Amino acid sequence: MSVEETGIVIDYFHKSTPEHLELLGVDPSRLPDPVRWREYYACEYSLPIDQRKTLLVLWKSDEIPIGFSVADRIIYGQEAYMHLHILTAAQRKAGNGTACVREDGQDLLFHAAITTAILRAQCV
Repeated sequence: MSVEETGIVIDYFHKSTPEHLELLGVDPSRLPDPVRWREYYACEYSLPIDQRKTLLVLWKSDEIPIGFSVADRIIYGQEAYMHLHILTAAQRKAGNGTACVREDGQDLLFHAAITTAILRAQCV
């Protein structure tokens, strides 16, 4: 995911219904302000990959974004937590997350040089 595409992540959370956020375990009152969140990602993307606290992968189907994954709590060379998010309800529970993780999960593992990805599926 490019820094310009990080708005997809921010919009996903800020435009989700309170009910969907509750399913994800997200308290909407604790979401970062969109402007500050964009600034955070701009700062993260200015760092070399092996110094970032977060890694993002955008999933596309026919060049259209369908979801993303976020790796955080990264201990480079060891492990990271990976969260999966499918953008629309119509695309959830259709196997998209599984297919993307098979492909993009390896990309995250490579960039973080980790041996274990602790997967938290958020495809509800």
